Amino acid sequence: MATVNYQNLLFETLQNLAPVPPDLWADILKVTEIKPYKKGRHLYAQFLDLHIILEGIIIKRWDDGGAIPNDVIDFISKKQFIIHTEDVDGSYFKADCDAVTAFISRKNIGKLLEQHPIFANHFNYLIAAVLNRRSFRGKLLNMPAKERKVAFAKEYPEANFHCSISDKSSFLGINPSYYSTL
Repeated sequence: MATVNYQNLLFETLQNLAPVPPDLWADILKVTEIKPYKKGRHLYAQFLDLHIILEGIIIKRWDDGGAIPNDVIDFISKKQFIIHTEDVDGSYFKADCDAVTAFISRKNIGKLLEQHPIFANHFNYLIAAVLNRRSFRGKLLNMPAKERKVAFAKEYPEANFHCSISDKSSFLGINPSYYSTL
């Protein structure tokens, strides 16, 4: 997909959060880097940098330092956001398939907030969306396994369709073989 198409998808994503005036959009384009990631590549960023997923699925995992894939914390797919905190929460992000993101550094987010106070509406929504998704997993853990699987399929349709059973079962706290029988 051409860069212009990714820019259009980024605009649509931000416009769904709050209005994006032309001057704000022009400045967003100046500070945004469209980044492709091949399957298995890690997303590296500094604390509070932002990635907006434009294509593919990114998996957030706990980093225990081992060679075996680690427990899945979250699945982030198209039109969803990553605000990087892995330096403090011991996690990492990895492309589950070929993916494309829009990257904005923390420094440039600060500039956008200073120059365009309306961008605070977008950024506040991004933070709320990320926190809401984190709380979703906590709600799942109190449900019976079958209800967890159904809720997951509803909330994460792309991950449910594309990701491995081992990753989905890890996220849901279910043994992979039991997951398959549900």
